[in-house]
Amino acid sequence: MSQTFNIPNRNVGYQYVFREDDEQTYIGIKGGPYEGVVYSYGEITIPENENPDGTMPFKFKYEIADNNGIKKEDFDTDFFSLIGDILVNIIDTEDYVRK
Repeated sequence: MSQTFNIPNRNVGYQYVFREDDEQTYIGIKGGPYEGVVYSYGEITIPENENPDGTMPFKFKYEIADNNGIKKEDFDTDFFSLIGDILVNIIDTEDYVRK
């Protein structure tokens, strides 16, 4: 079983998901309305400079590998915000280690 990483200020976590014969690393959401959804990140663009307010709005692409029965229209801005928070957590903690 893979380790679950918790997202600060959210009642949700994530796990790394690996598939045989696939070099892609996937993320599995644990808890919340998107429980069981598995997705991967594509191209990630991190800006070189902060905004005047101290934020660094980056852009990323993603692909849902398993929607766990959730309708496409239910993947809204909350989902995008969640996977953005997960990506920030991954970058901040650099906790990724493939086993």
